[in-house]
Formats: sequence, structure tokens, C-alpha cells
Amino acid sequence: MNAKKIRAKTGGCKSRIFVVEDHELMRKSIIQTLEREADLIVCGHADNVEDAIAAIAILKPDLVLTDIRLKESSGLEMIKALHSREPGLAIVATTMFDGLRNERLARAAGAVGFAFKQEGPEKLIATVQATL
Repeated sequence: MNAKKIRAKTGGCKSRIFVVEDHELMRKSIIQTLEREADLIVCGHADNVEDAIAAIAILKPDLVLTDIRLKESSGLEMIKALHSREPGLAIVATTMFDGLRNERLARAAGAVGFAFKQEGPEKLIATVQATL
């Protein structure tokens, strides 16, 4: 069994997602949205870059889903740091602000996927699943 995946009760594997979002209500909503999918499980979450990087190093998720704008730090800087440490780690960036510009910046930093929050949960799930 792949160490990055866990066995689901159905016998298949679930992809492990780590969520970085500083707004509690949005974070909880994203987690609930992801966990409604049979093939996804949230293995951890954080509201800041420092805690996220430490937890990601331990948990070894398949994908990191992060907001670009975080209260105390930059999600873009975290993407760059994660990409340099783990070039194969799938990273999906999200934002509600200045979408096209932020998408270009996120991809330049190392994100392989991007989702605009205002596009809703179906688009977020599709982006995550297409990135895995």
C-alpha cells in the first residue's frame, strides 16, 4: 500500500488532502466539501504557513490545497517553499481576489492547479481530482 494513501472501507484508496485556509468558516466548508467525495480525505489543516509546513512534513499528503492570501503570511511563499522541498507534491491554490493575476503567480510559484472560490464546490472538487 502506498504510504501516502489510506485504505477506505470500500477497499479502494483515498487521496490525502491538507488544507491551508485562515478563515475558519471557509476552512470548515472546504473540508466538508472534500470529505463528501468517496476518494478524498482531509488528513490535516492549518490556518498559517508555519503550522502548515510543519504538519505537511509529517503527514505527507498527496495534495495541498491552499489559499493564496493568508492573514499572517503569503500562501505564494508557502507554495514556493513546498515546491522547492517536495517538487512532486501536488499543490492547488485558491483565491477570491484578482483571480487571473493570482493564478499566474501561483502557477509560477509551483502550484499545479488553481480554483476560484466563487466558482463553487463542484469546480473545487473537479480541480482537486484533476490534479491528483
